[in-house]
Amino acid sequence: MDLPSSSYLYSLAVVSTTYVGFSALLVGLRQARGSQLTSYDAYFTLTFIQVGFIVTVSGLVPSLVALYGGSPKTVWRVASVIAAVPILWFAASLPSRRRAATGMPIPLFVKTIVIVQGVAGASLLLNAVFSANALAGAIYATAVTLVLVSSGLAYLLALKRFRPESEDGQ
Repeated sequence: MDLPSSSYLYSLAVVSTTYVGFSALLVGLRQARGSQLTSYDAYFTLTFIQVGFIVTVSGLVPSLVALYGGSPKTVWRVASVIAAVPILWFAASLPSRRRAATGMPIPLFVKTIVIVQGVAGASLLLNAVFSANALAGAIYATAVTLVLVSSGLAYLLALKRFRPESEDGQ
């Protein structure tokens, strides 16, 4: 069975994989410049690799489930549960992992992104329960896209921590 959202989800998986590469590249550039790898650097890299991998796999799961010949309702129900579990784990564990790496309170933008990702995960669970809805595929794709976009925003906002300061403090 060919799902109507397959090409979109494959494209999302490719974008997510590219995103992971850029996330890791930043820390590599810092090390090439002679900077030591800090616990924040390790947290930063691992976090964005994890979320990128979650989105990549989530983009592929519906097509894999469809290979087993289930109805679209079954495909979206199973795929939604499979995607929701790592997304919710990621969102729930992020604040404590960040606090462990930085020793600082979690900034508002991180809290906001965690909430957005938690809502995306919860919407996937609701999608699993109500997957008879004709929009189940669109809801799935939207939730997974929201995780990637919110993570991309977090990445951009976190870059200020990596920005080298000039000697005059600007």
